[in-house]
Amino acid sequence: MKRIALMLSILLVFSAAVLAGPLEDGYAAFKARDYARARQLWQPLAQEGNADAQFNLGLLHHKGWGVERDLRQAHEWYTKAANQGQADAMYNLGLMYARGEGVFRSDRQAVPLFEHAAARGHVPATYTLGVMYAYGMGTRQDGAKAIATWEQAAAKGSSQAREALARAYEEGMFGLSPDPAKAAEWRTSKN
Repeated sequence: MKRIALMLSILLVFSAAVLAGPLEDGYAAFKARDYARARQLWQPLAQEGNADAQFNLGLLHHKGWGVERDLRQAHEWYTKAANQGQADAMYNLGLMYARGEGVFRSDRQAVPLFEHAAARGHVPATYTLGVMYAYGMGTRQDGAKAIATWEQAAAKGSSQAREALARAYEEGMFGLSPDPAKAAEWRTSKN
């Protein structure tokens, strides 16, 4: 019985290493700007349901790296990855809707994608979500929610969020009273 358990453990470790190999090799090819090789390595993984590989293929098609730019394919791969909870895919898919890239422009479809990505700790999505709340894009305008969301992003290192907060305090926007000292504090802070 112990032998069977040991053999199963070894097989599980080995199979995980095999799956990680092509993904990691794809990242190495991507870093070397060998996008065609990266796609070749990621394609089978993506077809098997690997969310990171699906996101990566979406990115290649979105940017036209190693393939002809194809926003429909980008949307398809991002959607598959986003449906599995891949935060980068949620964010990029949200941007496609917010910008109308390959899809009808729809802030209403972008907001939930940014919300889900932000809930998973995705800093650019958190900042962008603050913008959506601040200006009522795809959701009702909510200055307090915008400020709170930007504070979350700033706490995670977003310089864009720090600048948005500094400007909001400087100009007294989104329900805040003008506060030049607080604005300067946000501009000089690292978090």
